[in-house]
Parts: sequence; C-alpha cells; structure tokens
Amino acid sequence: MDWGLGAERMAQAGDYLKDYPILLGSQRTGPDLSQEGGEHPNDWHQAHFINPRYTRPLSIMPPFQFLKQDNIDILIQYTQSLGLKNADLRMERQTLWKKRSVDAYEAGVDENVAWIHENVPKGWREIPTPYAASEAGLARGEKIYQDFCFGCHGPVGDGMGPAQPYLNPPPLNFTILKGRGISGGIIYYQIMNGITGTAMPYFKRELESEKIWDVGNYIAKYFIGQIDANKEPKGIDAAYE
Repeated sequence: MDWGLGAERMAQAGDYLKDYPILLGSQRTGPDLSQEGGEHPNDWHQAHFINPRYTRPLSIMPPFQFLKQDNIDILIQYTQSLGLKNADLRMERQTLWKKRSVDAYEAGVDENVAWIHENVPKGWREIPTPYAASEAGLARGEKIYQDFCFGCHGPVGDGMGPAQPYLNPPPLNFTILKGRGISGGIIYYQIMNGITGTAMPYFKRELESEKIWDVGNYIAKYFIGQIDANKEPKGIDAAYE
C-alpha cells in the first residue's frame, strides 16, 4: 500500500482472495493498484492499455494492444473494480462528470471553456502565477510537460497527442484559451485536481507546487500566448523563485 501517496484505505483480510503473489525474490516495479478503481475514466485506461506511453510518457509498462479489444474491455472492468465499495463510489463520480464534460464539449468551444472555468473555484480563477517566467523556470516546465503531458496534449499543446483518438472528450487544446479568461490559477487548479470524467488526471500526489506553476508558465507562454506570471495581485516575494 503506497500510504505516502495519499492512500485512504489499508488492505484488509479478503482483499486479495484468489490473487497469486509474484515469485519470491522478485521486486515490484509497478504502482499500487489496490485502489485504482475510479481513479480514471474508462477511455483513459483504453489509451493506457493500448500503449502506456500515450498517457504516461515515462512509463516502463509494456503495451497490451495484442490482447485485442474484447480482452482489453474485460481488463478495464477488472481494473475499475479495484477498491471495492470505494471504487464503486469513484466510478459513480466518473460517470456523472463524464456526461457533463461530453455535453460541454459538444456544445462548442466557447461553451466548453466557460464550463471548465466555471468549475474552478472563484478564488483560483483570480490568482496569477506567483513566479516570474524565468529562463530556468520555463526550462523546468518544458521538462515536466514532456514527462507528464505530452502524450495527451501533444508537442504543440493542441490536444493532438497519441492518446487523443481514444479519449472522449479529447484532451484540451490549449491554443484556444487565449482571450477566454484564462489565468495561472486556473491552470494550476486543473493540473493539481484534474477534471473528473475526462482523461485529465490530478497531479497533486506527484508534482510539487513549484513544478505545477512552472509547467503552467510553460503552457501559458508557448501554447496559449497569454501569461500573467508575477503580476498583481501578489503577496510577499518568495525568497527563492
């Protein structure tokens, strides 16, 4: 159990009934999936099983496209069951927000962007990025983008990464956000918390605060063309930026 990553339920007797352990002396290389059910919607898993690099660019997991679609569907169902009743609750949440996110996307670009922004708390919408877009910060942001975002959002941020054909709604095209009320706070919140029902996962357990701000600056500068880094309103300057 990866307790340090924010797990909420300790394993209990019966959880692993009929599961077979790996060989003695081998080492676990994969993540803890005991609470995986409902962490992602089904279409994310579809892209992930076809080729894990589509959704996780640094993954060492082998592709499973050879299983064919019927077996991949069964594997997705099993994965979404991991976590028992907690997984059921998360899947209900994914199903609810999947419908809302698809409806918003199909309503058109303006309506979709407005819907996404409306679901970010008001305080976050009004916060600019607190760190200047320095050369070093943008370089860090580029590396984070390549390691975590490239597979869905693509090399130029237009949402046309290799995972795109499998996802509905498709990954957000950052280039459409200019002039549509975007802010560093909105970008931060969505990277931190994800967008439930879509393939956009949360990164609050993987990326420290500075890394989220850095990749947000990178996206804002190079893909959106509108950046509010280190602008008012702001608080006390950080000792190290």
